Amino acid sequence: MRATAFTPIPCALLLCTSVLLGQDRYPVRQLTVHPAQEGFPTWSPDGQLIAYALIGRNDSAGITGLWMIPAAGGEPRQALGVIAEHPDWSPDGHYLVFDADSGNSIKLVSAQGGHPIRLVPPSIGVLRGGNPNWSPDGTHVAFKGDSAQLWILDVRTGEARTVFRREGTLAIPGCWSHDGNALYFTLRSAESASAIWMTSLASAEHRPLTSESDRAYRYLDLSPDGTLLAFVWCEGRNCDLWVMPSAGGKPVQLTTHPAYDDTPRWSPDGTRIAFTSTRSGGFDVWVMTLDLEDLHRAVTSAQQETP
Repeated sequence: MRATAFTPIPCALLLCTSVLLGQDRYPVRQLTVHPAQEGFPTWSPDGQLIAYALIGRNDSAGITGLWMIPAAGGEPRQALGVIAEHPDWSPDGHYLVFDADSGNSIKLVSAQGGHPIRLVPPSIGVLRGGNPNWSPDGTHVAFKGDSAQLWILDVRTGEARTVFRREGTLAIPGCWSHDGNALYFTLRSAESASAIWMTSLASAEHRPLTSESDRAYRYLDLSPDGTLLAFVWCEGRNCDLWVMPSAGGKPVQLTTHPAYDDTPRWSPDGTRIAFTSTRSGGFDVWVMTLDLEDLHRAVTSAQQETP
């Protein structure tokens, strides 16, 4: 691991205070500022740190890898010096799981840094990223296999099993239900229509939470209280953050900025959402501070609207 650091750009030159940009529903602030690509944020269980992926072009300085930054802002530090996308922090705070080898394997590394180990065995192919996601009790990791099927791996035994597969579709895991009995995922058909689905791990029943849309659904995350599902909805390259009831229902839009907004992740206390955005000109990590009373009122109101 290379402990390379960089000098943050002073906040006075950036949007480091909470501001409203475009027609965002709530104030946002920029958290990372490096000119390299930064994104895929994941919160530490105590809410104090955000880990994220940084990818530098022509990386002579060795900055590519996993980085961590205080959620309140401050100087980031490098935790891992290899390409690492879609990180997810384990519920006990000890580990990070991530897509490695340009998305062709899934590895595990200590949150303190160190040498990563391969988590998913080579006998289970991973292609272009598995989007690994920890179960709430930290005993399993859900991921996408190379045949577009959903798997879950028992990290204690190494045993894995398929939980969803449908020919002609692409299924990508988003998040677990808080009781660990179900998985939320996005499903895209060969015709590029997409929807949000849920699969029960106990009964193997699968059901859609949204109707199919020509717009692409991406990156799901369940709120800490289990009532709201954050997701990305894209029309071409125009992607914004939305929320809807976790059981399904009409969505409420959080961002309408013309930039590309992606990968929402709730803070452990449910008051903030970290996300990736290009609104500063490059890919950076931003944080939205929510008004939960207003948000729940808006979601409730949306469900009462006439179709």
